[in-house]
Amino acid sequence: MIFLFKFISCLVVSGITVCLDPGHGGTSTGAAGEYILEKDVVLEVALQLHNWLNQVPGVSFAALTRDGDYNVSLQARTDYANSWGFDYFISIHENAFDGTVQGTETFCGSLDPEEPSYQLAFQVQGKILNAYSYTDRGVKDGSYLHVIRETNMPAILGEGSFLDYDVQWNESYLYAFNIDDHLGIQAWAYADGICEFLGLSAPSYGNGVILIDNLSPGFAVDDSLEWSEDVSGAPWMMNCVTAEVESERTASWISTIPVNGSFTVSSWWTSGNDRSPSVCYRVFHSEGYTDVDVDQFASGGGEWVSLGSFTFDGECTVQLLGSLSAPGVIVADAVKLVPPLGIEEHGVVALSVLRNPASSFTILLPSSTETEVLIYNSAGRRITALRGSGSVEWTPVDQPQGVYFAVEVDQLRSVKLVYIR
Repeated sequence: MIFLFKFISCLVVSGITVCLDPGHGGTSTGAAGEYILEKDVVLEVALQLHNWLNQVPGVSFAALTRDGDYNVSLQARTDYANSWGFDYFISIHENAFDGTVQGTETFCGSLDPEEPSYQLAFQVQGKILNAYSYTDRGVKDGSYLHVIRETNMPAILGEGSFLDYDVQWNESYLYAFNIDDHLGIQAWAYADGICEFLGLSAPSYGNGVILIDNLSPGFAVDDSLEWSEDVSGAPWMMNCVTAEVESERTASWISTIPVNGSFTVSSWWTSGNDRSPSVCYRVFHSEGYTDVDVDQFASGGGEWVSLGSFTFDGECTVQLLGSLSAPGVIVADAVKLVPPLGIEEHGVVALSVLRNPASSFTILLPSSTETEVLIYNSAGRRITALRGSGSVEWTPVDQPQGVYFAVEVDQLRSVKLVYIR
């Protein structure tokens, strides 16, 4: 089945809307590498791209033609895009030939430089080339391709690399084990290219922010018949969903955590004079769960409200619980996780690297005075030194997974590094 959003009546929005199309799925595997299939690569790239675009001011709605491994026909993909009236359509693919060819190419509806599809393809092509440094196979005429020919909006189809390439390196191995964030780099390149074309500012690569909207994969409600779309009161992105608390109601946001560690969790809901004065956000974390009571009436809505800082291991789940003891309307909109990597008075912060590199780390410093920060591994061996004022950034290139420590130089004598299994 195609990934449809249950609560949208129409795409009447003030911002830009984008339909993301991970190619293939289900029995349509696409290109085959030794270690991974195209359908799995492009789904992961699309999911990460979806998360990036959700963070871009000016993009009000990003959707997916599929969010899992199942069949979606070409006709269903274009029917979905056309029926909801998206502004742009991005189809994500990987190439294959005979194992000896490598390169990046992007298809569009016209090679006229004045056409929006060409301009979009040109920007995306350049960003993926910058990310991978593979052979430039160019922007090409894709007017014969169904997803470009049959869409009513500017559409492109990207072929990030040749998945079966196996001469100087094995491309499918890079994807399967996400060497040097091979998947994330492509997702970021798409996001950066799309934002460049639209004249918008893309989020910083590696910022570690995870955002789950009610229109995102990972959001669910207990009974879709009891929840309604609501566009009033300044929702995050396009809309939110609401429910009358006539019985216990539950909404859930679920996301994988690429880098384990501590995150500040915030929620966004909308204002209204019928909001419930007492709802519960239940945050599931590595030590169990924590209930956070919130007054959605008095808090006003239309802004991010912190639920606290928690440590996560692999996955985060946040539930919104409505109770008969506090009647009114409850609002489910968006949840955001931000890694608070600050060197505070103790002068050290632990960084957990699960895959190389899952993302870069922005390490906040206690003052604006330039200082030096040293990175150590869990055995106490110094990895690198960084200098900055206010913050420094570290990307764990060529470092294995494990726990690392960022230590402010002035605090070295007071910090004892211990081995953590």
